[in-house]
Amino acid sequence: MTSSDSSLLAIASKGPVDDYVDVLARLQALEAELDPSDGLFWFHRLYRLTTAAVREASRKHRFADARCIERLHCHFAGLYFVALSAHLSDPGTGPSAWAPLFQARTRTDITACQFAVAGLNAHLNRDLPVALVNTCLELDREPGRETPLHGDYQHVGAIQEHVLRDVNAWLPAPEPDAPERARAELTALLELWSARRARDAAWIAAEVRWALRGSPLVARHHLDALDRMVELASRALLLPGSLERRSRPAPGR
Repeated sequence: MTSSDSSLLAIASKGPVDDYVDVLARLQALEAELDPSDGLFWFHRLYRLTTAAVREASRKHRFADARCIERLHCHFAGLYFVALSAHLSDPGTGPSAWAPLFQARTRTDITACQFAVAGLNAHLNRDLPVALVNTCLELDREPGRETPLHGDYQHVGAIQEHVLRDVNAWLPAPEPDAPERARAELTALLELWSARRARDAAWIAAEVRWALRGSPLVARHHLDALDRMVELASRALLLPGSLERRSRPAPGR
């Protein structure tokens, strides 16, 4: 383990997070330990920017059940920190959904937005259903479609999409053509993967897990299967050169 990874492990393994301030502080500390050449840097940047935007929306009273959304973000972040700690302390022991990003983080043939979206794919599709059920159990809520929680959940999704589509977040260097190249890469990537569809799928998975909460063994099998499917999707998102091929103009244009 490198000295940088030792520092990451110390930050990630501090235990549960209590509020937005705690989540943001830990994400900022992790990002500060990373170089932009590390793929984790880009996922942490996206995560930090999104969390800051959600916290600001909460401060402006944009959520009907603000307490529930904050606790959801704490459970959500906690699952990532546990996955990161497992990888850093004993690679291969954490959720397989995170393995593609953790294994590819030092590669130089993968773009910044690929790294970020691969992390988002793992976090939304694998961790978010678990975090939703944990939050509902903690606060005596239910993941119903006609609840304030579902409306707030959709609002968070809109915030997340806005942050994701901000090309300025994906500029590794101040090169003259960097914004145009980043925009083309992001457009190509979002033709393959949708944050909205991922969040819709996560809600459905949470409904399934809620129905299975009285059957721990079946719930475990469901999460294992979900974990493996998300892993496959993340590996596809991290294929080198895939965005270059999709964003290249067609012949004759």
